[in-house]
Amino acid sequence: MKKIIFINLFTVIFILFFFEIIANFFKLSNLKGIEPGLIDFSNSKMHKMIPNSSGIHFGKEVFIDKNGFRIPQKNYKYNNSNKSIFIIGDSTTFGNGVSEENTFIGKMRKKFRKWDFYNTAVPGYNIKHFNKNINQVEDFKNVKKVFYFITLNDVYGGASIVDLSEKGKNKISVNNERTTILKNLRDIKFINKLNAFLRNKSYLYMFLKGVVTDPSKRYFLNIQNIYAKNDLNHMNDYMFKLNKKLSDKNIELKIIILPYEFQTRNCSSKNLMPQIKLNKILEKLKVNFLDYTNYFCDHKNPKILFYKFDPMHLSEKGHSLVFNLIKNEI
Repeated sequence: MKKIIFINLFTVIFILFFFEIIANFFKLSNLKGIEPGLIDFSNSKMHKMIPNSSGIHFGKEVFIDKNGFRIPQKNYKYNNSNKSIFIIGDSTTFGNGVSEENTFIGKMRKKFRKWDFYNTAVPGYNIKHFNKNINQVEDFKNVKKVFYFITLNDVYGGASIVDLSEKGKNKISVNNERTTILKNLRDIKFINKLNAFLRNKSYLYMFLKGVVTDPSKRYFLNIQNIYAKNDLNHMNDYMFKLNKKLSDKNIELKIIILPYEFQTRNCSSKNLMPQIKLNKILEKLKVNFLDYTNYFCDHKNPKILFYKFDPMHLSEKGHSLVFNLIKNEI
């Protein structure tokens, strides 16, 4: 009996290991784990990137400068030129899962070498965090332009990234999955930690989870509901304050709207309702903005523009598309 159990157990492990290799080799999915030592959770209301840190984030090594901004490599030196661009955004702008040089900001660094690019984006940030950081631009000289990349989940009023560890010593994971069943499961500490571990280590787990649960659809339906039921006054207030502050300092503001993957499957007015509401707000405020949604919708294969089984993070191809659009604004 013990021999049979052992053989069956070994067979199951071998099969899982085999399919894990297949999923990894053919890049059927992407990892989404974040190693400790990159994000400081000591302030529960305002997490931050740890200055002068490095680590693995969504399967890619990332480097953070003394200001808490993502940079191409350790000890990266800015040009200290007389013109710089200040970037505001969340994990999409940070470049989750993509090497820095292949993000749209990394590509801008290589293209426009006479400019400094300060990527202040932090995974999990939303309007609440941007509001608290609204004066941050004043800490840097020679800022000529500010680009704020809007991802639809910026409307969240609370944290969208959660520390799953005891005193920050374990893994962390993005926590935008709001369906009742999954939320209840995440209340179980063991399942929370197991999910975080597998997100960080197993391509097979991420593939199966993506196929079975369709996270892109699930995330979008949640965010669509928020836009439908709220007036977005907090978004309006932040963009008004940001525009006024920069206008008073003669700094050009450019706001760019990016879509969710699920929207690009069927770019109907119903699915694009969040962008329609944002467009109306920005037009009323007379803020200079660009909505890139239609460029994604018009692509022959929009799915490849996004991280696999991900609701909003861009793939290398997605970053290339945004770069080709934004480079004309430098």
